[in-house]
Amino acid sequence: MASQAKAGKAAKAKTGTRQKNNSKASKAHKDALAARIRASLLAGDPPLSDGEMDVVTDYILAAAHDRDAGEPVIEVGTATEPHRMMRIAIINDDMPFLVDSIAATLAGQGLVIDRLLHPVVPVRRDGEGALQELVGANGAGEVRESMIYIETARVDAKARREMVSAIRATLADVRAAVEDWPRMKAAMLEDAGRITDPEGAALLSWLADDMLTQLGHVTCKRDGSFTQKMGICRKSAKDILAPASFERAFAWFDDPGGNNRGQAPLIVKANTVSRVHRRVPVDLFIVPLIEDGQVAALSVHAGIWTSAGLASPPDRVPRMRQQLSHMMDRLGFDSGAHTGKALVHALTELPHDLLIGFSERDIERVATAMTSLADRPRPRLTLVEAPLARHLFAFVWLPRDMMSTEVRLRILSMLHDAIGADLLDWSVQIEGGALAMIRFVLDIRTIEGDFDEKALDAQLQVMLRGWSEAVESELAKLEDSTRAPAISARYAESFPASYRGFYGATEAARDIARLHNISAGDEGAVADAPPARAVRLYCPDHHDATHEEPLRLKVYQQHGQLPLSDAVPALENFGFRVMSEIPTPLDDGKLGTIHDFGLGLSGGESTQDLLERAEIIEQAIAAVLNNAAENDQFNRLVISAGLSAAETDWLRAMYRYFRQGGLGFTIVSAVGTLARNPDIARNLLALFRACHQPDFKGDREKAAADAREEIRTALLKVELINDDRLLRQYQSLVDAILRTNAFAPAANEALAFKIESALIPGLPKPVPWREIFVYSRRVEGVHLRAGQVARGGLRWSDRRDDFRTEILGLMKAQRVKNAVIVPTGAKGGFYPKQLPDPSRDRAGWATEGQASYQVFIRTLLSVTDNIVNDKVVHPEGVLCRDGEDPYFVVAADKGTARFSDVANAIAEDRGFWLDDAFASGGSNGYDHKAMGITARGAWISVQRHFREMGVDVQSDPIRVVGCGDMSGDVFGNGMLLSKAIRLVAAFDHRHIFIDPDPDAAKSWKERKRLFELTHSSWDDYDKDLISKGGGVFPRTMKRIPLSAEAREALGVEDSEIEPDRLIAAILSAPVDLLWFGGIGTYVKASHEVNAQVGDPTNDALRISASDLRVKVIGEGANLGITQAARIEFGLNDGRINTDFIDNSAGVDCSDNEVNIKIAFAAARRAGRLSEERRNALLVEMTDEVAEIVLEDNRLQALALSVAERGASHATASHLRVIEMLEETGDLDRRTEGLADSETLARRAAEGRGLTRPELAVLLSSAKLRLQADIEESSLPDDEGLEDLLFASFPQPMRSDFRKQIAGHRLRREIIATQLANAVVNRLGIVHPFELAEEEGVPLSEVAAAFAVAVQLFDLDECWDSVESAAMAEPARLLLLDYMANAVRGHMADVLRASAGQVRPSRTLDRLDGHVASLATDTRELLAEEARANSQKLLDRFAEAGVPTPEAERVAGLFDLDGAVGLAQLASETGIDPRMLTDAFTRLGDQMGLHWAQSTAALMAPSDPWERLLVAGLSRDFQQMRLDFLRDLSRAKKAKDDPLGAVEEWAGEREAAIRRFRAMIGRAKSAPTIAPAMLAQIASQARNMLMR
Repeated sequence: MASQAKAGKAAKAKTGTRQKNNSKASKAHKDALAARIRASLLAGDPPLSDGEMDVVTDYILAAAHDRDAGEPVIEVGTATEPHRMMRIAIINDDMPFLVDSIAATLAGQGLVIDRLLHPVVPVRRDGEGALQELVGANGAGEVRESMIYIETARVDAKARREMVSAIRATLADVRAAVEDWPRMKAAMLEDAGRITDPEGAALLSWLADDMLTQLGHVTCKRDGSFTQKMGICRKSAKDILAPASFERAFAWFDDPGGNNRGQAPLIVKANTVSRVHRRVPVDLFIVPLIEDGQVAALSVHAGIWTSAGLASPPDRVPRMRQQLSHMMDRLGFDSGAHTGKALVHALTELPHDLLIGFSERDIERVATAMTSLADRPRPRLTLVEAPLARHLFAFVWLPRDMMSTEVRLRILSMLHDAIGADLLDWSVQIEGGALAMIRFVLDIRTIEGDFDEKALDAQLQVMLRGWSEAVESELAKLEDSTRAPAISARYAESFPASYRGFYGATEAARDIARLHNISAGDEGAVADAPPARAVRLYCPDHHDATHEEPLRLKVYQQHGQLPLSDAVPALENFGFRVMSEIPTPLDDGKLGTIHDFGLGLSGGESTQDLLERAEIIEQAIAAVLNNAAENDQFNRLVISAGLSAAETDWLRAMYRYFRQGGLGFTIVSAVGTLARNPDIARNLLALFRACHQPDFKGDREKAAADAREEIRTALLKVELINDDRLLRQYQSLVDAILRTNAFAPAANEALAFKIESALIPGLPKPVPWREIFVYSRRVEGVHLRAGQVARGGLRWSDRRDDFRTEILGLMKAQRVKNAVIVPTGAKGGFYPKQLPDPSRDRAGWATEGQASYQVFIRTLLSVTDNIVNDKVVHPEGVLCRDGEDPYFVVAADKGTARFSDVANAIAEDRGFWLDDAFASGGSNGYDHKAMGITARGAWISVQRHFREMGVDVQSDPIRVVGCGDMSGDVFGNGMLLSKAIRLVAAFDHRHIFIDPDPDAAKSWKERKRLFELTHSSWDDYDKDLISKGGGVFPRTMKRIPLSAEAREALGVEDSEIEPDRLIAAILSAPVDLLWFGGIGTYVKASHEVNAQVGDPTNDALRISASDLRVKVIGEGANLGITQAARIEFGLNDGRINTDFIDNSAGVDCSDNEVNIKIAFAAARRAGRLSEERRNALLVEMTDEVAEIVLEDNRLQALALSVAERGASHATASHLRVIEMLEETGDLDRRTEGLADSETLARRAAEGRGLTRPELAVLLSSAKLRLQADIEESSLPDDEGLEDLLFASFPQPMRSDFRKQIAGHRLRREIIATQLANAVVNRLGIVHPFELAEEEGVPLSEVAAAFAVAVQLFDLDECWDSVESAAMAEPARLLLLDYMANAVRGHMADVLRASAGQVRPSRTLDRLDGHVASLATDTRELLAEEARANSQKLLDRFAEAGVPTPEAERVAGLFDLDGAVGLAQLASETGIDPRMLTDAFTRLGDQMGLHWAQSTAALMAPSDPWERLLVAGLSRDFQQMRLDFLRDLSRAKKAKDDPLGAVEEWAGEREAAIRRFRAMIGRAKSAPTIAPAMLAQIASQARNMLMR
């Protein structure tokens, strides 16, 4: 409790009070006070309980204990019982006006009084003011004291101090007014006697007769001094009028005139609000004091009208009665008639305290205005300017039903906007009738000019006229006027009264226009679309904007209400601060809801600038609120950088691409960078437009150059290195974009950037040739291509922020996998961003996934060329900077047929030239699962692995574990490919299957049953068929019990095991085959960590390659094992290829389908084929297509086996091939998991060459390099290779559709692919590259030489014979390896015979007959030594177990060594080839060159330089003899008898030949024959033959 006392007594009072408060008041005092309190209670006051009375009396008596005479005591304290409250005790001398004045003061402080007690108690005090006694009745020495007790809400200390100060000021004013009242009354009567105007004098006298509560008086002299200060004028109102107002008052009396100027008394309102009795402005009555005929001073009386005075009839109030009379006369009204009575009534109802000061003209205006409204209430406004130009009174009438706080505030806002004056006071008066009146008092002392009453009244009419009518009128200005009535009728009456009063009809019309124009069709545009919404950014005109809320934003929702959680985060992402929100539902939201948000600006943006860009900003916000655009911090750029929603979306899409590419900037840092550098951001967009906007105006190149220069200059000023890095990355991307649909209609659905990836710094390898990045709020995706003609599936990815990493790995695998087909590798992936929870809505999840896929497909096609009438057509609205690029095919990784049908439907709808060849595997394509093509292709690899181990998997039992279930394509088909399979264990994402000792036949039959079901899982397996100890276990089990049989089968010891550990045990089980047929990466290398694998889902169950105990791994599915793990497994003697080798049949089949459909499409366009017949042919050709595909798989697996044979010996050559591929950009060791050269060389020294997985990478990369070189040459155009083209198509097409095949759009690519595959499959990895280096020709010439050699020597028949003959696999591989060496020699001869420019058709025409002649009875043409070498080769083959026919065929190829050169020479010279052969052989015999040549041909050194050397020497030993014979043939004699000419030449050089043969003899007898020895022999032989 704090005690308040006057200065000089405060300390004493406070101290004393605290001390006394600690003691209880005497019981007598309490009883006496309690009696007084009870007596003071009014009839409606609740009585106090004894406990309450005890507390109250204690509190009052404690406050009243000490009080100085004439001074109040104010005590303020707090209490918690019976509730938290504040107590106030005020002890003062009893006098009028105390209670009402104090109550008004507390109300002015914002406090509501809960309890007020006011006993008036006679007391006796001692000389020090201490309370002695509460007197029961009046007696000597007592003083009547007012003891006021108040309970109200608690306030803080500052508010408490302000409250006490206000009470003290009020009490001082009350005391001053009461004490000075007699003198003030006398002064007023005295002034009444001074006034000459009878009505004026009568008015003062009337007021002095208790019609005015007199509060103060002061006399102001001309010099500004004051005298006779009384009442409040000596307390709180010492400055009752400002000096300027006194000057105007003097002027009023000095210069009398119209409008009552000079009339006394002058009546005005003070700005001072009364503290006494009522809190209203004080009325001033000013009387001039005349001396010597001049106004010497002004006598000012201050007071407030009493209720009796205000209620007096106007005809009884002096001056008013005169004014009434004058008006009656002027208007001609009869006081007894209706109009007269109405006028009297109006004057009676109007506030007398105002009217009395008005001029008669103003009174007349106000009174008649009110009179006219009595019978027909309607809005009306009248303005009256008070005397002295201090106040403006605004009278506003309106129908009482229209009256509300909102309406009042709306009118006040209108007045403030129009006049600019502050409000001093207002009041509302509502009659018993239908009319309400609001009076506003405005301070106009600083306002200059006139006030347009007419305009304000018109504005009021608009604001408050009949609501529907007003709304309709305003709507007609915004909408088609003929539609306004209907629209208004639908919406207007739905607006609540609160809205109508606060906003008005104009704003309602704007809101209706926005609501009505929301398109219902916008709903459902995306999966999670809310009810359609629109927005409007504005600066309010119905009330003042504030510093905190300079802008407002209205959000219109078509039906229902907008959750704040939808709006607030979105607006904050735009950089706004949401300060307030006013919702207005129309018809409970059925017609929509208007949400009015007050917005603060956090970035210092200009309100005016934002309003000028309102439409752009509104579009951006609406897109976000309608879930059509991303709700993230990039939206800040719309506000801070002045960008449009589309421009922001471009930058956002680029950022999302950067994130997919591994750039580590968070969205916060990226947006911050762009916001800090808005000029660079805008120039990046300017560069983007200059480069990509099709309808760009002006000089495109100059604009782009200017933008780049602006960016370059601005970057020099960027201080933060990360900002610089990101901005440069943006510029790199803009420059790397080749096409974009940003300016095409397709961008409304999703953005697409076609990118030249090599121009983007820092992208992970391998860098695609081209990629298309797709971005929208609904879906993101990427399509990566390794080359111009590329294919690969589209994956539904579940990796939101790094799906490009996943797709890049798949593209890399696809690239090498696609070595067997025409297109190189491509892969696409999309991530649906708005998927519902599949556990709650599986159907919705699937639907949204498919819809996202459709968006992805459409967007990819939006930047892809089409072919129309055999001409390439660029996409609409897309500027193409990369020439023509129409080949674009896809497939689906999941749900192949359905998703392919979806893609094909889109392609056909767009008229895309590939029709349903666009996406293979659809309903009218080859169903991979039905064909089992992928599994069959991988099974060929399995067969090869086991065949080389001496096991026939088709008949010999093999124990298998695997990943997948029988409902899957690869796993299900794979586990049915051999009835000898004993499936021990398998798992998928649902179950684990264990069959420790399966019956092969029964289990195969059961697996087949499951596979043929529409849907199945391992749980559908007949448990009775599972062997003892097995079972099917859900992966949801915490622990799975393992029987002894299961533990033995899996090689584990635990009797119980967690599902993840059990799967790991299955993967590491000691069985024959691990078959991958499901999704996931389950095996890593020992040195790899899980994070490197990129498949976090399977981290818990993944094993290392060192844990594998299987013999063979078959990769029917992709990515089951990492490349590093494959290599480690291979180094541990495990047998494995790679996924891209094993399961390439799927993509091979798809490519065959596409190529077939392209040819059929040409036939359909030519009218030669109907859709029905085409589909029938596709079905008829299914088996042959499968044969074509599986042959590719067989040859690749076989080629790897040949390459693996002696791989350690060939390591150096393999390293050279790797270097060559790296030089051409066709191989990246790190990306492909190849070790460095030092590691591989060290491994070779230990007797281990490259593993099959490593060789697989080289095999595919070599094919791709060779294919590219062939395509870049003229070789595919040679008619001699056309058979390769036709062989790529099934037999039924080769005759009936020969023209379409011959004119196939991919003719060159098909030929290149077939030839490249044949070369590498048959010759191996090394020979083509070494031959190119050896002869100094491009790889395309090597391929051409191969094509010629195949036909010259009928190699296809030879290969078929070798591959089909019954023999052990090692013998077969030996034979194929030797055959490759022999073919290489013949190819070298072809190259030399054609001078390095082989034209297959011409070369064949030239050589074919002569080679055929030499191929007959070849051994008869061989020299003795050559026959001996041939026999040695046959003996070696026989020792290896090669059947004689096949051995002789391969040896015959070596016997024909030199045949090409001899045939070429025969062609040039016209000499019979056999005659030339006799001379050639005799020359070799004479010099001993047969031995040297055959030795060089069979020599296989490990060093690549030595390999080149000996290969060249083998050719040189032949070529030098051919050159000799060519020179010799120029003589007529030699031409007729070449053999005789050789004999003659040898006879002439007998001694030299003898010396040369001696050197040959020394070489033969050497323990080791080195390439250097042969090189020396070749050098001397050439010298001799040139003499």
